[in-house]
Amino acid sequence: MLTETSERRPPAAAVPASSLHAAFRSAEQWESRHGRRAIKLQVGEPAYPMPTAVREAMAAAVRAGDCAYTSAEGSVTLRDALAARLNGHGLDTDPERVFVTPGSCQGLWAVLTSIVTPGAAVLIPELHWPIYRQQAILTGFTPIGYPLRADYTPDPDGIAAAAASIAAPGGGTDGDRPTRVAAIIVNSPANPTGAITPVDDLARILELADRHDWAVISDEAYQDFVYRGRHSSTAALEADRQPAARRVFSTFSFSKSHAMTGCRVGYVTAPDSTRADVLRRVQESCIIAPPTPAQRGAMAGLATDREVEANATHVHDNLAAVAGRLSAAGMVNNVPAGGWYALLDVTESGLDAGRFAERLLEDAGVAVAPAAAFALPGDDRSSKLIRISLAGDRAELTAGVDAIIAQHRAGGVR
Repeated sequence: MLTETSERRPPAAAVPASSLHAAFRSAEQWESRHGRRAIKLQVGEPAYPMPTAVREAMAAAVRAGDCAYTSAEGSVTLRDALAARLNGHGLDTDPERVFVTPGSCQGLWAVLTSIVTPGAAVLIPELHWPIYRQQAILTGFTPIGYPLRADYTPDPDGIAAAAASIAAPGGGTDGDRPTRVAAIIVNSPANPTGAITPVDDLARILELADRHDWAVISDEAYQDFVYRGRHSSTAALEADRQPAARRVFSTFSFSKSHAMTGCRVGYVTAPDSTRADVLRRVQESCIIAPPTPAQRGAMAGLATDREVEANATHVHDNLAAVAGRLSAAGMVNNVPAGGWYALLDVTESGLDAGRFAERLLEDAGVAVAPAAAFALPGDDRSSKLIRISLAGDRAELTAGVDAIIAQHRAGGVR
């Protein structure tokens, strides 16, 4: 009988369970007990609808029976359009290096799978989307956190130090510890922090990657949600190089920009044809092909820029509606510059973030995500932070924030 202590314990058993999914289940259980809806600020689900053109294209595909396989890379028509769009934004790619994926999550997994080597570590932000850590472990990497500044932007000097600690004598072994850094993940605008990495810092990170031969994975799922500053694609910084000299993989999503969260469609770019060939083999052996109706919807979505801009305005306006009160309550150290989320500091409540979230749900019916879900074990900063989503209904967001502030002021008093 296979047990947790067995030497044959599968590597996947080491993948940590998702605290975000646990928070989602807790909210559902609260709803079942109380017979009413909770205010769900713990999950990123938009209030704005999928663009009409996208819905109609997907429905038309199903009605016409347009549901056959495409290639593992995705439909040629969609990849042509995506390559043209990316090139228009300063990247330099071609359809053979663009892959349509069943969500950017699967795209990230495919990239990690295509580059992992024995003893490899991947650098991830100290505060990060939990899937980075889960997928790193699942694919055979060791995830190593790199430091963020007080404004949650990456610290290139800290990144260099984190990598050096592995490369130093005794820093890595052939046993459980990694022997070298093979990749770094950069996320801008970032989940959960809302930080946008300045282009100068992206350039410094790319210089480090060049010096130490790291792959760079640039997660740009929130590229359309920018409220201050400017979003820069890391791959654009190496567009003047020959493809064989490039190292940036980029991942993108239709989930946020087009409210296609349940449709599962994203896309990935590979830096050159050699690495694209390996990525193609991963996809051939894993997904066979991305869903055809979702691809038809994504194709239609490329002509809905006005709706995407309105969606970004919705989230920005939601942020503006609550930022002042949260700042006045001493709960926001950094107003998000982009993305869908805000981190709130609950230190003055006297409760750790996990207990704060439990009490908030039980007493007020408001679900939030403790930031420990977004941190590596032992991260002290996360114990006093919660994450809220800004993408939902404004009235619910406002009511939820009112409850959060009230509990923060009340502290441990019930």
